[in-house]
Amino acid sequence: MLSFRQTLRFAPPLVLIALMLAARAYAPSAPATNLPVVAPTVAGSQGAVADIAPVYAAPAFEVAMAKDIVYAQGLFHETWGSESAEAMDLLLDVYEPVRFDDAVMPAIVMIHGGGFNGGSKRTGWISEWAPWFAARGWVVYSIDYRVSGDHGTLPSSYPELPAELTEAEIEQAQALYPACRDAKAAIRWINATADAYSISTDHIAVIGGSAGSVLAVGLGVSDQDDCTDEISLDDDPTLSTTNLDQSSEVATVIDHWGGTSILTVLELMDGIDRFDATDAPVSIVHGTEDLTVPFSEAETIQAAYHETGVAYEWHPLEGRGHGAWAASVDGQTLFESAYDFIIETQALNVDEPGAPPG
Repeated sequence: MLSFRQTLRFAPPLVLIALMLAARAYAPSAPATNLPVVAPTVAGSQGAVADIAPVYAAPAFEVAMAKDIVYAQGLFHETWGSESAEAMDLLLDVYEPVRFDDAVMPAIVMIHGGGFNGGSKRTGWISEWAPWFAARGWVVYSIDYRVSGDHGTLPSSYPELPAELTEAEIEQAQALYPACRDAKAAIRWINATADAYSISTDHIAVIGGSAGSVLAVGLGVSDQDDCTDEISLDDDPTLSTTNLDQSSEVATVIDHWGGTSILTVLELMDGIDRFDATDAPVSIVHGTEDLTVPFSEAETIQAAYHETGVAYEWHPLEGRGHGAWAASVDGQTLFESAYDFIIETQALNVDEPGAPPG
């Protein structure tokens, strides 16, 4: 059996962070079967779904892409905690169905991976998924966020990291908070500009991959003031650009091989377990042979949802490793599985393609 120090040496970075910061451990005792998905009660949803434009079972629209829209700013430090800092723009892309009516549409936010060290909002899977969903009636946003090399501002309450971590692992662990802060800012910007893009703020789904799914799970489970209120405007004046009067809630989460690192860090800062009955429904997709973010991370999320009673779907990818975008679940592509889960949890209407409005 490996010693604790050996575990630190051999565990992959994302999981190592979760292991060493873990203040809570859910035993994965939930049954390895899907729970029935029940559409959640969405704020203001009484009659609201009837006001949402239907989505389509096949492509129904041309897609227009707007690039590099500034959704907020964040501080860029030379090193972690250094006095010298500059404001940097945080950018997103928008993929919109081309239509000529005033229909209100559901929205999807896509978040790239990269181990909190890199990545791009135009990464391979997003370049396929974003137009796929936009052509079927969603407004899709793909966001960038600060990564380790940006050395974003950390709160004074940030957990002390174990000495056993390597420099690279410390960089990754410290990047969690600024990335979460930025993802929350993106959701608030989407709420603030909802009329301009004709979206329903009650029908926002988040889809991530790897580190992007760590953020997606964080958005679906954390509290409104998390990754925001721990730092003051004096510490980070760019908080004033992040639409603090808006909500950062999301309605549905699609988790592809993500984990709980952000939630663990938040719990260590204040001792509060974030999983509760108000969390967004989640579809958990994870390879059983993942050597980057081990399958036990998926089991932790599943067990937490089983305990809180919030709707989830459980999709272990037998024999698959990390980043298994070509996998299928129950005979469906991952596109189709995500499509069905979002529709069911948000009670969206589906039309067959033909002559869409406009």
